[in-house]
Amino acid sequence: MKLLEQLLSLISEAVLLPTLAAIIILVAWSAMLLGGLLREWLGRRQIVAILADLRRARGEGGDQVRLLHILSTATTGLPARLHQLLAQWGGAGDLSHCLVDLEIETATALSRLTWMTRIAPMLGLMGTLIPLGPALTGLASGDLATLSSNLVVAFTATVVGVLLGCCSYTMNLVRKNWYQRDLSTLEHLFTNANRPALP
Repeated sequence: MKLLEQLLSLISEAVLLPTLAAIIILVAWSAMLLGGLLREWLGRRQIVAILADLRRARGEGGDQVRLLHILSTATTGLPARLHQLLAQWGGAGDLSHCLVDLEIETATALSRLTWMTRIAPMLGLMGTLIPLGPALTGLASGDLATLSSNLVVAFTATVVGVLLGCCSYTMNLVRKNWYQRDLSTLEHLFTNANRPALP
């Protein structure tokens, strides 16, 4: 029994440094994602304008060629990415396939944020529980320095893990709303581009 306890203690202590390193990596990654979200937010005005032009052209009876010409003026967001996919696949003949690819790309991008939303609090919890063992040992032996240093690590890991989870959840929610609206508009416009406009 004593051997098993020592083995578990060694495993727990060995995992502490990788856990804290992973939390720091997630902090850096979250900062990069926040910068990307800010860049996307600054580009939303152009995306909204492009989608408005596409809807206007569609309402005026514009054909697919006209819609694709308007789409080619996009420089950011899902409209620009759709134009890039069309160029890669060789034009409007593969439009439905490009729309599916675009939907898969957006789902993949959002899945990364979903992963961070779930994993960051878990790492924070691990970073909290692992130092509690040495902290309790220090408390039992009267070593207040060991107790305080381990408690600082534990509570800091908790705060950072929860903060990362909140940030990633918020970014996921904002991007999901943007992407759903943009994808819905693009799919409606281009899947109905050859149909006559309503009077």
